[in-house]
Parts: sequence; C-alpha cells; structure tokens
Amino acid sequence: MNLTKVEQETIILFNEGEAGASVYTHNTALQRLLLELCETRPAQARQVEDNRRGGLTFEIPKKWVKIVPTRALSEAQKRVLEEMNQRNRERKQTA
Repeated sequence: MNLTKVEQETIILFNEGEAGASVYTHNTALQRLLLELCETRPAQARQVEDNRRGGLTFEIPKKWVKIVPTRALSEAQKRVLEEMNQRNRERKQTA
C-alpha cells in the first residue's frame, strides 16, 4: 500500500526531561542526512526503526533540532538584489 504525499510525514518528538529527540521521516533528503550522521557520529545518532513503507525513525540529540527562518528582506534590499541579478544575467549573455 503506497502512502499519499500528505501521509508521508516528518515527525520530531522530544520532551523537556530528556536530551534526545526522535525523528520519524519519509523525506529522502532528511533520511540521507540522518543516515550519514549515523555513520559519522554513531555515538550521537542512530537509526532505530524502518517501517518498510518508506519511513525511518532516528534518535538524535535534541540540541540538533533547530528552527531557522529565512531572512526577511526590506523592499530596498530586494531591489538591490534584483538589480545585481539582472546585471549578472546581462554579463553572462554578453560573454
């Protein structure tokens, strides 16, 4: 049975009493990253389950879980970046 995209979740669980977090994910990029960490840092990261339908569960240190919002640009900053991008496109076309 195949799961829909909506059913292919990533769930991160941790509590205030423990230093570890549990990460269940169907996201292949995140799985690759976590599997690499399991190989390079086996004392800190480990795969604990494979549900055989595409989902993997890992245990990692809670301090690795971060929320990183994108940088908010002002309208003036956006204009400057757009102008720089336009100049770079023009430079590539003439080269």
